[in-house]
Amino acid sequence: MRTRIVILRRQSQAEAIVRRYGTEGQAKFAMAQSRGGTAAFQRAQAYESAETRALRLLREAIPDDMKTVEIDRTLVAQFLFEPFDLVVALGQDGLVANAGKYLSGQPLAGVNPDPENIDGALLPFSIGTFLQALPEAIADRRPAREATLAEAITSDRQALYGLNEIFVGVPTHQSARYRIAFGKKEEEQSSSGLIVSTGTGSSGWLKSLQGEKAAFDPAEDRLHYVVREAWPGRGFGTTLTSGDVTERKPLVIESRVEGTIFADGIEADAIRFDAGVTVTIKPAHRKVRLIQ
Repeated sequence: MRTRIVILRRQSQAEAIVRRYGTEGQAKFAMAQSRGGTAAFQRAQAYESAETRALRLLREAIPDDMKTVEIDRTLVAQFLFEPFDLVVALGQDGLVANAGKYLSGQPLAGVNPDPENIDGALLPFSIGTFLQALPEAIADRRPAREATLAEAITSDRQALYGLNEIFVGVPTHQSARYRIAFGKKEEEQSSSGLIVSTGTGSSGWLKSLQGEKAAFDPAEDRLHYVVREAWPGRGFGTTLTSGDVTERKPLVIESRVEGTIFADGIEADAIRFDAGVTVTIKPAHRKVRLIQ
């Protein structure tokens, strides 16, 4: 039985635009001068209206005796989740990915507030279908699937987790230099960085690099790494450019530059990867429970 519902949302595009320009009137005027014109702002407002409606319906459906907390995406890393929380991500796929890595077995539901405009691979529910499923979710009777997390642990005791993928490189995405060890082989490399994808993320960034064949089951206890644009220059190798990463066969990288490691496409969600630091990447022991 769940004892608290945690609702996660992010600042809408319309809110961000208004905050940037100060007032809604100034935002409309500025957008009218841009390439997208006022139509871009109107689309943002339409999404905001759909999200506002979904949030209102969700609030109304939660039992009066149920504890409820609403937090912004930017606060997820600092928020203290409790063991019997039911976590509801109301927004886009990125919100589910951002939240999942901070959970320890709590069920997570992805709710699409605007199915007409958001594809939502990690959002199995519309607001309507989720409200129907809410009593079962609260009672822990709703089916859920497990998704493997990628884990990156550095030699200077930094840790990062990703539900979709982990990127290793430099902040500018330009030439990164490092020593890579995989299995019984190792070599110096220079590339535009590499990604280590989970099954959940294999239909996204990994797919854009390797095509349809890249996809694999999100519950599998493996990851897949791909080096981006490995350079065959003097002193650099190009033989270790992709492979399956497991608990017994982790990926180990030693930085030769002032680099970065970030998760799920969010560059702000990063750890430093300074020269001489080593990172070990493998499937995490804990998994994310995604309600269906």
